[in-house]
Amino acid sequence: MNGPPAPLVEELSHLGYALMRLLLQRAKEVFAKEGLSLLQAEVLRLVREGVNAPSRLAEHLEVQPSQVSHLLASLEEAGLVERRLDPEDRRRVLLHLTPKGEEAQKRLKEAWLAAYSQHLARLNPEELLLFRDLLGKLTEVGRG
Repeated sequence: MNGPPAPLVEELSHLGYALMRLLLQRAKEVFAKEGLSLLQAEVLRLVREGVNAPSRLAEHLEVQPSQVSHLLASLEEAGLVERRLDPEDRRRVLLHLTPKGEEAQKRLKEAWLAAYSQHLARLNPEELLLFRDLLGKLTEVGRG
């Protein structure tokens, strides 16, 4: 098999997993300050980006539709999301952020970028560019 040596792959696997856990924990902390879970924050981001059907949310979040229903109910109760009938097909429901939801999503994004920036500040400008390029190269694998 061609590729990097197994010990290096294992070390990179551990480091990648540690980074993922670190960032996930930090994201939970950032979003909790807004009173939101990681999934609730992700719903706001996805709806803001145009994922406006509950079924599509379930696909993106890789959860059951019933879980999306519970997430949406909590976000509606908080006044962040609203469901509206699709004007083109009244059998469908479309999701929209309320003005309060737009503001919350903006604060979440700003807080997350500030938190992530703190971790990236450990790298010098050349390392940052290299890190960007390497992440781009690694994430291309899934795209072919």
